[in-house]
Amino acid sequence: MRLTPIGVIICVISINEIAGVYDSSRNLKVVAEWDSLDYVFPQPHLRQQAIQNGQFVRNNGVPIDVDVDYQENLPSRIFVTIPRFTTGIPVTLGYVAGPGNLIQPYPSYSWHESHGRDCDGITSVFRIAIDKCRRLWVLDTGRIGAQQYCQPQILVFNLNTDTLIHRYRFPQDQYKPGVSLFITPVLDVQDPPPGGECLNTKAYIADVTGFGLIVYDARANRSWRVQNKLFYPTPCFGTHTVAGESFDLMDGLFGLALTPVYTRGYRHLYFHALASNTENSVRLDVLNNATAWQNNVESSPREFREIGQREVQATAEAMDSNGNLFFGLERPSAIACWDSEKPYTRENMKIAVQNDNTLQFVSGLKVIVNRKGKEELWAMSCRFQKIMTGSINPQEINFRIQALQVDELLGGRKCTPSRPY
Repeated sequence: MRLTPIGVIICVISINEIAGVYDSSRNLKVVAEWDSLDYVFPQPHLRQQAIQNGQFVRNNGVPIDVDVDYQENLPSRIFVTIPRFTTGIPVTLGYVAGPGNLIQPYPSYSWHESHGRDCDGITSVFRIAIDKCRRLWVLDTGRIGAQQYCQPQILVFNLNTDTLIHRYRFPQDQYKPGVSLFITPVLDVQDPPPGGECLNTKAYIADVTGFGLIVYDARANRSWRVQNKLFYPTPCFGTHTVAGESFDLMDGLFGLALTPVYTRGYRHLYFHALASNTENSVRLDVLNNATAWQNNVESSPREFREIGQREVQATAEAMDSNGNLFFGLERPSAIACWDSEKPYTRENMKIAVQNDNTLQFVSGLKVIVNRKGKEELWAMSCRFQKIMTGSINPQEINFRIQALQVDELLGGRKCTPSRPY
């Protein structure tokens, strides 16, 4: 008998790509695309000044997230985030505007131009969330590259007036400077309109490299840190392969999605680490018990459970009102779905849409209700593997925003596989 030494992990994983079963006639519609990003500056001399100071390097910006503001009787605005992975990125949050899909700074260029020198501005944003109250929640990491310039913070803007209505800076005992990276917010508005006053809102926030979850209670204006082993990466899945190119990245908690409000039970948070093949869940009442998480001590570890496994890593995820969970896949370049009322197994998942060119690394995914009350799936793909390997070609289309109505994508209300994917 051969014994495995304690502490040595033996990984046996499939290296075959998933053979997707999908209707190739259903494709997401391309809304915007770029070979490299360009921006709107208030004055021409500010563009030249940013170039001369190294604050605008043409090929440094990588869009990560997307969200849409469907304004009443006004053109919709497609918001985009451009995290400052490095220097040379003049704007970290904006919306698509004008010929060439230029990025219009939001709420104005002055919020971005200090590049971390003014912590009352915006330093670096990975992802955002627009709630039912027409508020834009901006999760600012406070970091440029590995340098922590400012405390991580949440900024909330009124989209009717484009003015800041709330700011919250996270306490220093809830993040690790230079290590923590707050990247993904999802929102639970418990008193939405009509009828509600939008006061009782909680934000759940992924710390991808600090391997934790932050809960922010807007009504109480306080936050607390949640710890659990399922927030950590799995070494076996630390190598990522997208469109034939591989890179190593041991990212932890990454994808978050909230279930609809079910009358028969609790609302849950679904979550996964990027370097992992598991999907997991926890009830919101467990996370919302601030007393249980005092002193950042892990509480109720058995309330966090693994609900199932995939064969490959998943990227961003989002859930619709019918309980369908959508998630990006690294292999193949696709978006898959699963009906959360069924077991999380291969037999109950399907490829909703696949495109080996346009869906390389889906970094942002949202389910958004349009003006007609229809749900739409919006996706940002960014060819992240080429960023990590240094192989990106600025002469090619590298970044895309795509969308389609959910019922059209699924061919009905539920994610129902014709056979296992």
